[in-house]
Amino acid sequence: MKRTYSIRKIFSHFSILFKLKNKISLSVKLERYLLLFVGCILFSVYASILLTPSKIGTGGILGICLCLNKLFNFKIGISTILLNIPLFLFGFRLLGRNFAIKSGIIVIVSSFLIDFMNSHFSSYHFIPVSDKLTSAIFCGVVSGIGMSMIFMGGGSTGGLDISAKMVRNNLKSVPLSKIMLCQDIFVYIFVGFVLGPQSVLYALIMSFIRSKTIDAVQEGFSSSRQCFIICNNSEAIIKAVNDRLNRGVTLVNAVGGYSHTEKKFLYVVIQKYQLSILRTVIKDVEPTAFVTVSPVNDILGNYKRNTLSV
Repeated sequence: MKRTYSIRKIFSHFSILFKLKNKISLSVKLERYLLLFVGCILFSVYASILLTPSKIGTGGILGICLCLNKLFNFKIGISTILLNIPLFLFGFRLLGRNFAIKSGIIVIVSSFLIDFMNSHFSSYHFIPVSDKLTSAIFCGVVSGIGMSMIFMGGGSTGGLDISAKMVRNNLKSVPLSKIMLCQDIFVYIFVGFVLGPQSVLYALIMSFIRSKTIDAVQEGFSSSRQCFIICNNSEAIIKAVNDRLNRGVTLVNAVGGYSHTEKKFLYVVIQKYQLSILRTVIKDVEPTAFVTVSPVNDILGNYKRNTLSV
């Protein structure tokens, strides 16, 4: 009887864990779809309402479509879909079904939104189009936020963003923003011939601001910090970090160069939002511990990020 009760209890625990896991999984999915939705709208607003009236060039497929619109009066949205078809056929095989489908939906929806906004809101100037510098700044910020949200949602805006994502998957140490900036340079040459060299100069300013905006969004969502802790009560700190932060800690024996006393040297990598919790842990366990904190550019190996990242 006792054995039967214990078996039922074990199954009950597994059932609770399974339900909790499903709830967490559903929450993450909803969060990603919300990011894709908002990012798609922001990107469409940037391409139609901010970029096109300002007559500023840009890189990627969108820059090519702006040139085709200028030369042959092709619709920007339809041109975007047509140019993306071969890239998606290639990206579907390399990047997988889920990413390709999400990106395809983003391209189709944003393309129709771009043409819709161009036809209905082209007469409304939300920014001073005569001031190219202000337009470039606004375009860079809005496009950077929108594209960051799309990337965090697990998709892309199509075109050269797909190739940037492929390079990022193979070279994880290279920031995504830098890959996109390098790709844009090749398109700028074509844009310069069609829209003029001045358009390229403002496009470079916009692209730089966009790359910095993407870095800022990444920094805010999922940046990491490495912490060095020199202390005496290492066991209590390690236990608190394991329990409250769910992070592993590396322990090294050390000797003070001035005091010649034995110390414990702790090394832990946490995310930025966990830093305040670590400060509280140190203050509660050993306020006199010596702690240094510095940013981490990239992490390879067994390290789990608990927030979305670009």
